[in-house]
Amino acid sequence: MRTVPFSPRCAHSAALAGVLGLTLAMLGSMPGVAAADGESHAAGYVYVLDNGASNAITTYARGADGSLTPVGTTETGGAGSVPAFADGTEGSLIRARDGSPWLFAADAGSDQVSVLAAQDGQLTLKGVFAAGGAGPVSLTYGHGRLYVLNAANGGEPSANVAGFRVGADGQLRPIAGATRPLSTAHPNPAQIQIDPSGRWVVVTEKLTNRLDVFRVGADGGLSAATSVPSTGLYPFGMAFDPARPRELIVDDGFGTGVGITGAVTAYRFADGGLRVVSGPVPDFQIAPCWMVVTGNGRYAYTSNADSQTISGFAIAEDGTLSLLTDGGATATTPVDTFPLEEGLSRGSRYLYMLDSRLLLKPLPGPATLSGFRVGEEGGLTPVIDPAGFTLPFSAIGLAAE
Repeated sequence: MRTVPFSPRCAHSAALAGVLGLTLAMLGSMPGVAAADGESHAAGYVYVLDNGASNAITTYARGADGSLTPVGTTETGGAGSVPAFADGTEGSLIRARDGSPWLFAADAGSDQVSVLAAQDGQLTLKGVFAAGGAGPVSLTYGHGRLYVLNAANGGEPSANVAGFRVGADGQLRPIAGATRPLSTAHPNPAQIQIDPSGRWVVVTEKLTNRLDVFRVGADGGLSAATSVPSTGLYPFGMAFDPARPRELIVDDGFGTGVGITGAVTAYRFADGGLRVVSGPVPDFQIAPCWMVVTGNGRYAYTSNADSQTISGFAIAEDGTLSLLTDGGATATTPVDTFPLEEGLSRGSRYLYMLDSRLLLKPLPGPATLSGFRVGEEGGLTPVIDPAGFTLPFSAIGLAAE
């Protein structure tokens, strides 16, 4: 039975007191996943960041039917941290989409970033690097550059963004002029994203209700942040629309602040700033936090942490948004979980979800996975049974290919 009281924040700090007494050593003691036969025949892979004391990535081979088979676990060489992610973030584990082999992982407990090469489901650690700040929680990659969001929640130094060039050998090299502060020292940031053109980097700030926009120079350096007020309340996860590269779709965890349900807003880069295209469009669900957009730009999906649902939105040619389903629930996840990170397979045929039990009372339980086939009209059909997956309760990041 679900016993957690409603707290529509995506931020999980209110419930964190029940788990802070559990040590990171306990997180690192979760059992690994045994290797599977035949993983080389996979159609793709799904990766989950365990976020334990010895941070590790669990790999699953994806079948052509969307099924998942465990491959194994690979240590990142850094340390995870439950407190660093307690306020909610997106993008702590990301897969390069430009044909390069890189998988990037945030090691929030050791203020590092790990770079791994992924080939046929096998991960090879290429290096562990200083994150350029404290508490790295979100990563974005494009045009051979990695930008790191360091949240520094509740500590020093202040939150910032740090940029790195990614070498052909997987080594990270700091970019001069690419380390910049956010709008304030501790704005509880959620995610960082680089736009498809590589001209802009955006950060969502939940506490200040702002979007920080950084212009990217030819050398990868960043301008000072221009902070844009969010139209919706509590901007959290976001994704660029591949079919409309100047359009950014953002989750509003508190919607407009009227009632307890959330919303989604679409923005477009224009005249050096962000202009609202659509929204906030209510999804009538509680705590929409994580966001993905299909590769064809037709659909966006948000996970609703406190409703155990996924809301689908159709994206019109002009970029406006509309709910796919009356009431907002396009699909459901297990009732005793909090659906968090989302990941789309190559071609956006399958959508995978990390379902957390971190906030269960009196003690957290193991995380699990949900998976859905994305229909031609945007509907979601389950393809895996969440009961068949057991992950550490500390798990926080997910990437798919």
